[in-house]
Amino acid sequence: MVPKDLKYTLNHEWVRLKGKTAIIGLTGFALEGLGKVLNLELPRKGDELLVGIAFGDVETTEALHEIVSPVEGEVMEINKAIFRNLDVLTKDPYKRGWLMKVRLSIPQRLDSLLSPEDYQSQVRGKVRKG
Repeated sequence: MVPKDLKYTLNHEWVRLKGKTAIIGLTGFALEGLGKVLNLELPRKGDELLVGIAFGDVETTEALHEIVSPVEGEVMEINKAIFRNLDVLTKDPYKRGWLMKVRLSIPQRLDSLLSPEDYQSQVRGKVRKG
């Protein structure tokens, strides 16, 4: 089940909007399929993100997954706690496992992201086909 207060991408990123700040993370569905997280690469505070452009990656026992930006804006904060314990990404992806906070330059772009229901439908389709 996916949280209802988030927006999603087809690339399995989630976004929580808090005012003009977007909190970004990876979905539980993506992390379940990737295996144990070995390494995580993220941008630095102050870096600019562009929609649809990769900003980092997560290396697991199964794959190297590119993390693609669902928003446009400036990185305000990186969740440093996840680097001390990468297992937090898979154990609590929607709360403690968030990746970063971004000051949005174009908040309206969030309207193009998937609703929880639409994302759930996409995930179900992949599970059936897989």
